[in-house]
Amino acid sequence: MTELAPLPSSLELVLSAHSRLVDWSKAQPLAIEAAAEAMAPATKAAIVADLKCFLRWCLLQRPIATAVPASPETLVLYLRWLARVTETRAAAKPATLARRLASIARVHRILGFGDSEALPTQAGMVRDTLKGIRRKVGVRQRQAAPLRLGRAMPEPGTLPAPGAPSSAEPEPGGQGDPGSQPAPGLRPEPGGLTIESLLAACGDDLVGLRDAALCSMAYDAGLRVSELVAATVADLRRLADGSGRLTIPRSKTDQEGEGAIVWLSAETMDRLSAWLTASAIADGPVFRRINILTHNGAEEGETILRHHIGAHGLTRQGVVVILRRRAAAAIADGHAEPGEGAVAALSAHSFRVGLTQDLFAAGEDGAGIALALRWSSPTTALGYARELAAGSNAAARVIGRMRRGEAKA
Repeated sequence: MTELAPLPSSLELVLSAHSRLVDWSKAQPLAIEAAAEAMAPATKAAIVADLKCFLRWCLLQRPIATAVPASPETLVLYLRWLARVTETRAAAKPATLARRLASIARVHRILGFGDSEALPTQAGMVRDTLKGIRRKVGVRQRQAAPLRLGRAMPEPGTLPAPGAPSSAEPEPGGQGDPGSQPAPGLRPEPGGLTIESLLAACGDDLVGLRDAALCSMAYDAGLRVSELVAATVADLRRLADGSGRLTIPRSKTDQEGEGAIVWLSAETMDRLSAWLTASAIADGPVFRRINILTHNGAEEGETILRHHIGAHGLTRQGVVVILRRRAAAAIADGHAEPGEGAVAALSAHSFRVGLTQDLFAAGEDGAGIALALRWSSPTTALGYARELAAGSNAAARVIGRMRRGEAKA
């Protein structure tokens, strides 16, 4: 077997453990090293997880299937297996199937396949299989439930139509006309979970201070969870007017590390200051796990709580746990009365989706939103405002005015 240059350690271990399923004849050490350096940690983790699944499936076939290079027939059978419901797992969604194919293709390229021949993942039968699964089950993924700001948002009736210049005079009877009715959906659902309801559920204890600062900063900057957990004290800077700036050294759409600087409100900076002061964190990760230790006091029945703050930043799953715990508390305390399943629908992406929808409702166009939130394209940003767009597009505005005119007559 060819001597390997440093692959991501976990990927190298997985491949080596299944060496009989892999053809190493085309592997180039420099190419492998370059691929390892180009991959972000999250990308490496996803490829390893997808590769493990594929290799385990190959071992179960009779005869055992070769994983690299895989034949198109092998990939078709693998996709059909993933898309089938069994007693132990649910059917994989089309987006998951596409990602797993992409991971398999990436491993083929890392090991030298695809330079002079087409990859098996590009074969017609493989593409047709994926297309057929999409037609059968649909392709739209469930979007993370948005966490919009809440009552502090300006009234939609005072806002320009999405995409219209902010300096334009309001069109009579249009969205900017104070006498018109706002398009439905521009405001958060009454009683729904919002950033304000979550903040109201955060107490003034150490855990509450951390959670309030986390929710406020995640919303203000529209942070991805990877950006949120990577934020350090050194990345924060407060300005004379009380607002702040957060430097994001690297992100999903900035793998070269050019960096981005985002705005934080004065309220968010106050919450961050309160948290960092109470926790005595002077450097390193901003948001960390808090272990609560209890022991008996000097008097009978007395319980003393002690907080131990970890040295490492929160994990992605830790952020989701905090978010859902605060959402449940907001409901229990009467700050929100959402529908069934609202807490489970939240994810760490909810902050970003909520800010995107609020910016759209405020009349910002897709290009401006994509630039502010570091989306890869305006299309991606507007995809999260699809429902809002339906209630505020040209047809909704014009027909709404006509119907209201009929009602007045």
